[in-house]
Amino acid sequence: MTSDLRAIAVGRLVPVKRFDFLIQAWNNIPIHISIVGDGPERLRLETLVANLGLQDRVSFLGERSDVQDLFTDHQLLVATSESEGFGYVFLEALQEKLVVISTATGIAADLIPHDYLIDPLSVERVSLKVEKTLREFERAKQDFESVWARARDLTVKKMVTETLTTYQDTLSLKSKFEKT
Repeated sequence: MTSDLRAIAVGRLVPVKRFDFLIQAWNNIPIHISIVGDGPERLRLETLVANLGLQDRVSFLGERSDVQDLFTDHQLLVATSESEGFGYVFLEALQEKLVVISTATGIAADLIPHDYLIDPLSVERVSLKVEKTLREFERAKQDFESVWARARDLTVKKMVTETLTTYQDTLSLKSKFEKT
């Protein structure tokens, strides 16, 4: 296991994000994780970290506007949310070539290789997925090569351009039908 790796988790500190599961799982994980975000669960989660004696491996960075910059100092994103929509954090992490372990929710289920999905969610499953990924991190990077390439193609600019093109094509068709 490579101890120089660093993990990151990003999200609002609310119950649905299950940061409590992540922290409990970290009891068995020997690397550091930075938790980025703020919310009503912060004090409870900080207390959990203290009660488990994980202050040397788990840190809270609060709400940040430089998350993408933070990704450059980390190699692994872990997401334990029970529910997620599109989740730009996944896309941004993949564009920075982070390996991602996530619950099978939202876009993660479509983008992340099956071996890196936590399903169903439990503290034990989070711990086992992270431990296995750390043991086989070179393999994980190989598994994510195609995912990283796909993520580079899924930029906001590209999505806006494609949406605009769709609208333009629709308007063009509409004007053709109106002329006939």
